[in-house]
Amino acid sequence: MNTSTEAVRLLQESLAAARQAQQVINNLMIEHEYQDVAGAIAAAAVSLLESASSLMQSQDEIALDQLNTAEDFLDVVWDIIDSETEED
Repeated sequence: MNTSTEAVRLLQESLAAARQAQQVINNLMIEHEYQDVAGAIAAAAVSLLESASSLMQSQDEIALDQLNTAEDFLDVVWDIIDSETEED
């Protein structure tokens, strides 16, 4: 059924998978060229999923904080990309 409870459940499942992916990215056995960017994007994804879940539970202030955190991670992504393209 399409209920807010079901949406929260699915968001929580996605959140668990995103957190697991983030851990793997951050702890690769062999460093990857884009590991830093991928890690920041995964962190942003975690924050976005947390925000969506909070909104579905009517926790708007928490959701906005999580959204701001996601924005901070995306700023890091763009900073890394900008610094890499300036070097080329």
